[in-house]
Amino acid sequence: MKRLSLILSAWCLLLPGALSAQDEPLTAKELTARLQRRSDMIDDAVATFEQHVKFGYSSIEQTFEGTLTFRKPNRYRIESDAQTIVTDGVTVWAYSAANKQVIIDRYKENQNSVSPEQFLLNLPSAYYVSLLGADKGPKGQQYELKLVPKDDRSFIRSVKMWIDAGTWTIRKVLITDVNDTETTYTVKDLRLNTNVRDTEFTFTPPPGTDVVDLR
Repeated sequence: MKRLSLILSAWCLLLPGALSAQDEPLTAKELTARLQRRSDMIDDAVATFEQHVKFGYSSIEQTFEGTLTFRKPNRYRIESDAQTIVTDGVTVWAYSAANKQVIIDRYKENQNSVSPEQFLLNLPSAYYVSLLGADKGPKGQQYELKLVPKDDRSFIRSVKMWIDAGTWTIRKVLITDVNDTETTYTVKDLRLNTNVRDTEFTFTPPPGTDVVDLR
């Protein structure tokens, strides 16, 4: 499913909290610890986002609107103008309405894949984290982090995240891959711990859909 994940690319980490912005900028280690504590308090999330893709080998740019529904562990539903990807932690469905086709496979966790849920609720452990800067944003102190994969074979070259310290929400993520394609995710809305139902993480193909089962 790695190829399918690359179609959608990857996205953003959203970690709101009740702590107030600090007068003094935090270190990368302190930021990582605070974000992880917020992640541990989140059971499910529903986020709407804008995805902008700038392809490295051409002048083509694309913008999509999307929604991500997530629940621990390993259950998510990503819906955008291009594709719908759903998993219950066991099976993955990747549906293309344009092609009238759904591809079904077993779920495989891959820390180096390019997909939104990898960056939604925690800082991936497969990355080194550094602090690029701290500035005053519209909502107070704002931090910019850079993530570099520990695996030299990773498809992702680097990730940048912009975090509002007042709410501990990552507002934007910029992902650059080995092809110099840049994918930017901007968070529009976020709801947490709303008791998302199991039915969100199953998929029934519409009538007339071509089914390709790779299991």
